[in-house]
Amino acid sequence: MLNADFEPLTDKERIPFSVESDVNVQIGDDFQLSAFGLQGNLVGRLNVAQKDKGPFILGEVNIRNGQYRSFGQDLQIKEGKILMNGPVDQPYLAITAIRNPNNTQDGVVAGVRVSGPSDEPSLTIFSEPAMPQANALSYLLRGQNIDGEAGGNAMTTTLIGLSLAQSGKLVGEIGQAFGVQDLQLDTAGSGDDSQVTVSGYILPGLQVKYGVGIFNSVGEFTVRYRLMQDLYLEAVSGVDSAVDLLYQFEFN
Repeated sequence: MLNADFEPLTDKERIPFSVESDVNVQIGDDFQLSAFGLQGNLVGRLNVAQKDKGPFILGEVNIRNGQYRSFGQDLQIKEGKILMNGPVDQPYLAITAIRNPNNTQDGVVAGVRVSGPSDEPSLTIFSEPAMPQANALSYLLRGQNIDGEAGGNAMTTTLIGLSLAQSGKLVGEIGQAFGVQDLQLDTAGSGDDSQVTVSGYILPGLQVKYGVGIFNSVGEFTVRYRLMQDLYLEAVSGVDSAVDLLYQFEFN
């Protein structure tokens, strides 16, 4: 707060009166939320009170026609509540979200249950009917069960890709600290040929990339140099070595 001279109040300049409030808030269908990985319409009632400290909020808000972003999926919110019993920045989440049943095989319902404070919620994977966590996670991410070794490999690649995507911001910051532009961790290939790759630009137009197999220890080093617009010289060193001249074009 500011004084008469529009300067911040000091400890000695106390407000000569106390502020108290007690307001009831009705949230209608036209209120939308986009936060904490949630999107949807909100309906509920809240009481906002303030005495010595505050504001203090008490009440419950329900999420309708909502989605919850988790594991790289936009899940349908089957049941969603935001519970308030404290400061405005400390809501409690109670959410059950499922993968679209129309995109899930075998009539299985797979989803997540989220509960706890918004800044540190706990997340549990579930399925109906109940099954091991690995199988439930496969239905959640891929819409189908793990099918032998190939399915297990695909599942492993998917999980690694999700983990790398979530760490992308941190990887970019590390690259900038070492002078490498656009440093990225990613996955490439498919099946038994899947790789984890790290790539970045050490000079303008000069990209280096190193990949190592997820299911084997074979490494591959690639250097790509941009000669001119849409024309690249690429050298690959691995099990098979090659030097290629690449031309990139688009057509409608």
